[in-house]
This record gives sequence, C-alpha cells and structure tokens, in this order.
Amino acid sequence: MQFTDAKPYINEFGRTMVPIRAIAESFGAKVDWDDILKIVTITYDDIEVYFSIRHDENTLNINDLKTKQRKSVPIDSIPVIRNNRTFVPYRVISEAFGYKVYWDANEYKVTIDTKDKQPVFFMNPALSDTYYECIANMNTDFENLIPLLKYPNITVKLTDKEREYYLSMASSHVEAFIGDVDYTKECDPYIPTAPFAGIMRAVHNDAVENSIIREVKFISDPSKVEVLQDATIFALTPTDVIVTGRLEFIYHEASDEYLDRFEGKLKKGVWYSTKIAVKFLMERGSMEIEKVILDNTFEEKT
Repeated sequence: MQFTDAKPYINEFGRTMVPIRAIAESFGAKVDWDDILKIVTITYDDIEVYFSIRHDENTLNINDLKTKQRKSVPIDSIPVIRNNRTFVPYRVISEAFGYKVYWDANEYKVTIDTKDKQPVFFMNPALSDTYYECIANMNTDFENLIPLLKYPNITVKLTDKEREYYLSMASSHVEAFIGDVDYTKECDPYIPTAPFAGIMRAVHNDAVENSIIREVKFISDPSKVEVLQDATIFALTPTDVIVTGRLEFIYHEASDEYLDRFEGKLKKGVWYSTKIAVKFLMERGSMEIEKVILDNTFEEKT
C-alpha cells in the first residue's frame, strides 16, 4: 500500500515506523483509540491486539478471542504519536496477525502478504486449545520455565505425601478433565455442579465439533514437583507449585478439517509425546490449578 496521508519514517534507532491505522484498516481490521488511557486496540478475525502510547511502554499484547490464549511480546521501538497519527514498527503487523510484511524504502511502500498467514499462537493437539498455553507464547522454553517463574529464597519443603498429592491432582486434571474425550459418548460429569464440570462440557463440545476421540497419559513422578513461591500466612506454606512431565496422546478419531490444522504432522492411531507443566496457585485458601503449559512441538513416540 502507498501512503497518501501520514508517511512512514525512519526513527533514531533505524526502525521503520508506519501509521498503524492506515495499515490495519487496509486489510479489514478495526482500530479503536482510548484517548483517556492512551491505548490503541486492533481487532481482526479472532485476534485482538492492544498497546499503550506511553514513553515507558514497549509491549504488544495479543489475545485470541476464541481460545482465550494470550501473550505479550516486546516491540523494538516504542509506539509514538506524530502529527496526530500513531506510528509503530512495521513488523508489529507480523507479530500481531501472522502476515508477512515487506517494506520498500525506495517507494515508501508497505506490502502485506495476506495469502501467507502464519499462526499467531502455537497450537499443540495434546489438549483442547482453550485449556492450555504453549510455552512459546510465554516467550520462553521448558529449560528456562522454572527459573523464570521461581521466586528466590524458597524455604518451604514439601513432604513426600504433599508431592504425591500435587502429582495426583495434576494427573487427574489433565487426563480426566481436559485430556481424555470421546465425542460419541454423552458428557456426564460425576459432580454436575462442580467447577470442573463446565470445563469438561466445553472440552466435550469441542470434541463433538471436530469428531474427536482422544486418549492421553500424564507421565511424571514426585521429583518433578517444585515450589515456585512461598509465604507466611498462619505457617510457612507454598503459594505457587508446578509439576512438570510429559504428556503422551493418541487420536483414535478426528475430522479431516481438524487434522489439517497441523499440516500433516498429526495422524490418527499414532501415539505422540510432548512436554507439559501444570501450575498451581493459592486461591481462596486452597491450591487450585492456574494453568496448563504445553511445549509448542510434539513428536511421535518411539
């Protein structure tokens, strides 16, 4: 696209800055401006992007409105307002919507390749995509996950019984609530009013929509249970705990449309394996599962 109003420019750090509204609206995105909070929000398909126009804010926040996944990525130059137009580094469009963007410095022209769209969020078929977060969306990897999340000077020590408890909780949640599913059977939570019943129904609805019969196995041991944070309440107690391990899974059935999402990497009748972490958080006086984290890759089990 050519720019007839606000023109791109090169900032002091050598970054090409482009008017975000003109670019976003060129491929059909909706752009909103909050003048009080100084926040720009861009919405297109199921992706919502927002960022702040402040001198100390250089983060792009991206939400998937369908799966509820979210991530924050750094912007290499802070967005600015210039001549009443908001300018951002042109690669923000790539980060936010998965399009390849090309800048022609000679013609001052931006080309957006909408035919070559890359996934904004990584997906892993080990679980239904509403109930996990891929490690890559957290801007880290499994080797650095615990150092990233763990607070210094942890003093609480878990007993063997406590380790077994957290391991059992993680395993049952992953396998029974969000992992094993069969679209041919009725969803019948054994405690219909329990908080997990709604999760089980949503996972089952996704299975029905995609004709999924999936079986999973959570593989870990008590040594993989670690305290991330502790605090003194009535006594020294953990407030964040994580269980890491591997998740093995197999699709006995799935629709062709669902399998196509993974570009030939996922086949029926094959066992796969991936890394997993289950994070607990102290809420309402008890430890509850806060999130499940999967690796952004999976491989055939040998």
